[in-house]
Amino acid sequence: MDNLGCRLKALRIRRIRQGGEGELGGVVLRYSISLLLKFGYLDRFHVCLTHIIYDIESSNSTFQQGIYNTLRTAVQGFTNEQLKTVSFDLINHLYAVYNSVQSSNCLRLPNTNFIEIIRRFEFCLNTDIASSRLKLASLLYCFGHFHAAARALEDVEKRYHSKVKAVCGARQWEGQKDLRVFANMISDNCDNVRREPPFAFCVRFIREEAHCAPYVLWFEMNRAMTEEEVAQRGEYDKMWMDYAEVDACPFLHYLQYLTYGGQGERTKQLYALEVLKLDILNLRNIINMHHPETAHNLLGYCYELEGDYQAALYIYAKSLSIVCGSNTNNAANWHIQRVQRLISNLY
Repeated sequence: MDNLGCRLKALRIRRIRQGGEGELGGVVLRYSISLLLKFGYLDRFHVCLTHIIYDIESSNSTFQQGIYNTLRTAVQGFTNEQLKTVSFDLINHLYAVYNSVQSSNCLRLPNTNFIEIIRRFEFCLNTDIASSRLKLASLLYCFGHFHAAARALEDVEKRYHSKVKAVCGARQWEGQKDLRVFANMISDNCDNVRREPPFAFCVRFIREEAHCAPYVLWFEMNRAMTEEEVAQRGEYDKMWMDYAEVDACPFLHYLQYLTYGGQGERTKQLYALEVLKLDILNLRNIINMHHPETAHNLLGYCYELEGDYQAALYIYAKSLSIVCGSNTNNAANWHIQRVQRLISNLY
């Protein structure tokens, strides 16, 4: 933070305006710094949350008991003024996971009290712009309530405007903390920053939430085909690679594809598929795509459902090469094997 004012002045951040190039004004610069600091906090928070969930799963107690104990600790921290914000966010996110795990368990049981499950979600939808709402939409889809899921997805789509920035502690991309990135997130009157911070966490399903997730994401929870692949994971990779984690925007369009298909809305379903494809293949979106291999797997599975197995194989192959050229610890390996069997059965 030394000489921060001088360093910002020297940076001379610029943006393109109608009629030419102009230097950022003080108000926009101030909001850009605010967004940068907020992003840094959320990014670090996501990493800590991953550690907490991993520790809970690794403990001797049941997962729900571990969540309950951590929630109790977070509530105690809420009385500390310095820890209040962090405690509130932690309570919000852990309560969302707790509800999702309970909902997953309920999906396996007859005579589920569906209304009570939905009511629980109402208290933890504001973790960010999209992720908790997408998990609710996914739950509705898995319950077979396609019309309710479609309404939830429409709500997310309205919120997920072009200025939204993805937040993911699992992977970091070069340039994602450049102050110019945050300047571009601000509309001319800064209303989008004042109204709601434009950040979206990745959507994560741990194994205890499997029944709340679409079937294709189950493969992400078992992405390694051999023990040798598991051994190749880095220390932090081990904490999240047994989960299904996907960027919010492609997951939104994938859920729309499934939901419109469940409703029999073929035109809307095909439109959602086209938007999903454009979102994934547009190079401008790469800075907001922290799990590109998973997004490609979703797209490939859509083509598979369409019966276009060659296109599915092509997309799965792209998924295998997209992250540092590695073809390990990627669910695409399972998908390719399955599609190849399907093709061989046709002939």
